[in-house]
Amino acid sequence: MAPPRIVLAAASLVLACNAGPADTSASSTTGDATATTSVDTTTTTTTTTGPVTTGAPLTTGDSDTSTTTTGDVTTSSTTTTGDDTTTGGLTRCPVVAAPAQLSIVADDQIHETSGLVASRSQPGVFWLHNDSGDGPRFFAVDADGARLGTFEVEDALAIDWEDMSSGPGPTAGEWLYFGDIGDNPEVRPSITVYRLPEPDAAAAGGATVTVEGVEAIELVYPDEPHNAETLMIDPQTGDLVIVAKGDPTRIFRLPGPVAAGGPYTLEEVAPIQFPAVVATGGDISPAGDFIAVRTYFQAFLWLRPPGATIADAFAGEPCTIPLALEIQGETLAVAPDASGYYTLSEGDAVPLWWYAFE
Repeated sequence: MAPPRIVLAAASLVLACNAGPADTSASSTTGDATATTSVDTTTTTTTTTGPVTTGAPLTTGDSDTSTTTTGDVTTSSTTTTGDDTTTGGLTRCPVVAAPAQLSIVADDQIHETSGLVASRSQPGVFWLHNDSGDGPRFFAVDADGARLGTFEVEDALAIDWEDMSSGPGPTAGEWLYFGDIGDNPEVRPSITVYRLPEPDAAAAGGATVTVEGVEAIELVYPDEPHNAETLMIDPQTGDLVIVAKGDPTRIFRLPGPVAAGGPYTLEEVAPIQFPAVVATGGDISPAGDFIAVRTYFQAFLWLRPPGATIADAFAGEPCTIPLALEIQGETLAVAPDASGYYTLSEGDAVPLWWYAFE
């Protein structure tokens, strides 16, 4: 969570597809541990017309053909980029359409969105959670911004939940990961990532339900405490990846598959090419072929060729991708079919933005 927000007009900020200059911003605030509380299910929704939740077929730069994904499973096709022919995945910086407002998320329980996931198994469902100060709970909303359910996590704490991700777990299916990784004063001796199988959003029926069986993964940094707001899970390896919020930007990982328990010591990923210093959110594509990390005002995408590791990708030159000008943007979620990405700011009645790869 960052200091008092500066109210900005929601406008589109489209940047060229190359590395951008470093930006500056303030750091987050760490809250106190909060016990699970009961909440009501009143939902206030304002809906605006926007694009469908799955974008157009993915196109790589000036390619003649495209790579398309269908449903929850990535389908690899032959993509031609210039004189090169490659099988599947992004091979060049994508051309991204201007930000389009998909809907408005206006809910009396959702006011500081710090983590966002576009469900890979339930089309049109978005998972999100509030920043520090809330309890260990998360929400499901649909593409119109209406709340589908509130999910309270039993046997978990919420010291400073800063991001969430989706990826493989100890059993089949998608698992949701919640990063209790915020530490503004950088004094926490350890941090915790919680995970659980992705619930059925529709089964909640708009009510508050309790989720049992959460797994806790306790982590320590190899050197000293760090403040972080970005958690990602590598779909190819199950690696847990944390991007610290500082100057210089530092990236840490726990090799997968990750077992519950700990404490486990993270290892640092180096070298990296990161043009900005205040990472507030990010995601890895469902196929693992690209990584996107954002700040408050800029976002960057790293291509990951077949066979490359997370470290290999971050060592490459990033592409700059556009962001809408948000009140306080701390989320970025890649679409389930990798045809673009979404962002959502902290604040009340904020737009859910969609960025289509053209």
